[in-house]
Amino acid sequence: MIAITKLTKIINKKTILNNISLDVNKGEIIALVGPNGAGKTTLINCLTGLIHPTTGEISLFGTNPKQKKIKSKIGVMQQESTTLENVKVKELLTLFQSFYPNPLTLEELLAITGLQKHQDTYTTKLSGGQKRRLTFGLSIIGDPELLILDEPTTGMDVTSRKLFWEKVTELKEQGKTIILTTHYLEEIEQVATRILLMKQGAIVHDGTLESIQSEMLQNKLSFQLLTDHDEAKLGNLPYISSIEKEGTKVILYTSNSDETLIELFAAEIKFKDLLIIPGNLETVFNTLVEEESK
Repeated sequence: MIAITKLTKIINKKTILNNISLDVNKGEIIALVGPNGAGKTTLINCLTGLIHPTTGEISLFGTNPKQKKIKSKIGVMQQESTTLENVKVKELLTLFQSFYPNPLTLEELLAITGLQKHQDTYTTKLSGGQKRRLTFGLSIIGDPELLILDEPTTGMDVTSRKLFWEKVTELKEQGKTIILTTHYLEEIEQVATRILLMKQGAIVHDGTLESIQSEMLQNKLSFQLLTDHDEAKLGNLPYISSIEKEGTKVILYTSNSDETLIELFAAEIKFKDLLIIPGNLETVFNTLVEEESK
């Protein structure tokens, strides 16, 4: 469905995207994750034809993204909520329906956005979360095959976010292809089939959450040492990347907590108050941010 080959984008002599190659298949839910300035939005803008790459090629549905014939196959939700003023929700949705050959019905759109009770409300009277849901409705009004969501839940309250992700899950079950960026990492862990970690304009990891967990995440083993002479044995434990010690409290950072724990017992290290803290996507993201700021 999407083929990106050696894509580079330079703006004001600064490399925003650096030699990116990527294939996306129908039905995948791709999450772009990375610090601000990693190139996520620029990549999306190249995909949608809003900006031209400096070098490289993009194929969307087998053709150039700027071809008019594929526009109706794509739905885009930008970071900012932009809607017409002095128009009611129902009127705006009806207007956008006229732009597409086979749009969703008004009833479907109101259900998807959860704005049934606000269909006669002027857009200027909507809350921030309601405006974001309306923007989401406008992005899927043409029943697109490919949906691109750039920080979709920014400005949404808890209720709006919950409703939004429920609708995304339904679209996933329908076989839609979705590319999204977000800083709410706990949410994409539930819906994404594939996660792309971006840093300084490049994709530094492309895989499932499971592959990130096995290759990049560090679990923590926390416990109290009962005897000082066992401290020397800690450095011989497998899969350990670092050790922190505060008095008798020890924290081991490990890429395989199961094997480390087995060897902990095998080495007859005496301890109490064991706590295993699994790593998560937030940990990886924070690591990327810290490395970016150095």
